[in-house]
Amino acid sequence: MKNSSYIKTMGNSKTGLIAVLAIFIIFSFLNTSLFKGVRFDLTEGQLYTLSDETKKIISELDSPVSLKLYFSEKATTELPGLRTYAHRIKELLQEYEGLAGGNISLEFVDPIPFSENEDEASSSGLQGIPVGIRGDEIYFGLVGKNGRDEEEVISFFQPDKEQFVEYELTKLIYNLSIAKLPVVGVISGVKINGGFDYMSQQRQPAWVVMQQVEDLFDVRMLADDVDEIDSEVDILLLVHPKELEPQALFAIDQFVMKGGRTLVFVDPFAETDQPPAPIATAGRRSDIEPLLTMWGLKLQEDNIVGDFANSLVVNMGGGANPTRHIALLGLDTTAFNQDDIVMAGLESINMSSVGILEQLDTATTKITPLVQSSNESQPLLAERLNALQNPESLMDDFIPTGTQYMLAARITGIAQSAYPDGLEIEEPVEQEGDVSDKEPEMVKRLLTPKVVENQNINVIVVADTDILTDRLWVQVQQFFGQRVVSPWADNSGFLVNALDNLSGNEDLINIRSRGRFSRPFTKVEALRRSAEEEFSAQQQVLQEQLEITETKLLEMEQLRGDDDSAILSEEQESALAQFQSEKIRIRKELRDVQHQLDRDIESLGTELKLINIFLIPVLLTVLIVVIRLFRKRAS
Repeated sequence: MKNSSYIKTMGNSKTGLIAVLAIFIIFSFLNTSLFKGVRFDLTEGQLYTLSDETKKIISELDSPVSLKLYFSEKATTELPGLRTYAHRIKELLQEYEGLAGGNISLEFVDPIPFSENEDEASSSGLQGIPVGIRGDEIYFGLVGKNGRDEEEVISFFQPDKEQFVEYELTKLIYNLSIAKLPVVGVISGVKINGGFDYMSQQRQPAWVVMQQVEDLFDVRMLADDVDEIDSEVDILLLVHPKELEPQALFAIDQFVMKGGRTLVFVDPFAETDQPPAPIATAGRRSDIEPLLTMWGLKLQEDNIVGDFANSLVVNMGGGANPTRHIALLGLDTTAFNQDDIVMAGLESINMSSVGILEQLDTATTKITPLVQSSNESQPLLAERLNALQNPESLMDDFIPTGTQYMLAARITGIAQSAYPDGLEIEEPVEQEGDVSDKEPEMVKRLLTPKVVENQNINVIVVADTDILTDRLWVQVQQFFGQRVVSPWADNSGFLVNALDNLSGNEDLINIRSRGRFSRPFTKVEALRRSAEEEFSAQQQVLQEQLEITETKLLEMEQLRGDDDSAILSEEQESALAQFQSEKIRIRKELRDVQHQLDRDIESLGTELKLINIFLIPVLLTVLIVVIRLFRKRAS
């Protein structure tokens, strides 16, 4: 009877297992066939959910784009972090393909060493990174092509730029979908495009930043008395705008009001601007205050920022010691807004006699800082640079205010026109015959605004124009008649990033950085810091005891003198031996403290990882067992 009952129980168990297996197979089949592409994104920051802006751009593609992702699958078996990131890129691209309605074709390629695929990846401009003992190169990049055989490339997906990966992918596809280079209209109060220098009596070449911009955009120089910006201009670049004709200010205002994107470099003291002698500070100041005011921003008129923490050291020559120049700044990533795509990938930017931007209380726009000074900063009068002989003198009366000053900002949101009622201007009337000895006849004309309000302007303002000069970021040399440029800062990268970002449509500009896919054990890191603080205090006490002991030992050794045969009293000998033993004990405790710190941190990490990895499966298993036992008892 017992045997038959046992056999029956075993049979029921086998039947139950077969039923569970059958349900699992059916569920997997249904999940694959019926629910393909259906996902639930429960991650913080919605890491696996494309933004609405990206969805709109991809769904509106009207021409085919082919994407080929190169990833060295076999060569990265010992790089799990990179493989996980690559898996995420693949999933994102598959989602792009699904949204495009057939306008995106996707291909994954493993460029095995010494294969045709590797040659193809290299020739397409992808960057190979050597790894392993043999130095095999791994590839992790994307090549996109459109129907016009134009090509866009991401040479390598850098893990440290992971939060911008959606923007980079969408930007690549968007660039392939447009038919022409973006047009950049330039209005400049300095000779950014080169020209004749009357002081040196030589022709000066265009600044290097302009040469690099011309490689990527269709650049068109605009007159400073233009009364309307051509509709073909996608981005307006203003460099040290000053003494502009009223109609030019009106034209800029209307360009922004109609949705035109604008990048502005203003300066309270443009060092490249050389007004006639005597040099006056006002002659070197940019002036578009009516427009800035309506955009919700103000450039402090008479001040530059002095920043001790970010100041550069300059060589004074003549055998003098190098001097710190608090008005000449070398800014790194600590000064950048890392959440804005414009600052992505930039490591250092040099600026000189930088102005200070302030958000007005009346602003209706959103002002987002892109670059800020350190809190070891203070406003300085710009006129102090007029006859500056020694930068060290700027430290006189320098007292940091503890405030971080805004040096560059992005402006978005609602803005009103500076000319809601239009602008009346006077212009000469064309006259016939010889008019060389006649006063020109003038006629008044009313410029009528077409738009008086914009719900979402897109403007970037930088409080420095010297940032674009060659001397602050690049070394230029002549080599067999050719100019060879060697950059040592990312000033040009900042300009190109800003223009590149503004050249996209409004949806592309509004794609913001996302959270990182790789999530650290934040609790472990917090406990690590706490443990380090605790043991650091203990270590400091022991270190102080060690220093006191070593000082006393030194005093005892000095009593002994150079002659080892010098006689010390028994008490002195005893004290000497005691101090030596104390020194050995303290050094041992210091070593033990460090070892204990390492052990505790490792133990904390292990415990929390075990909890994170195994607790949920164990709880689920216990829950299933409890439910099964409950059902058995109920039956």
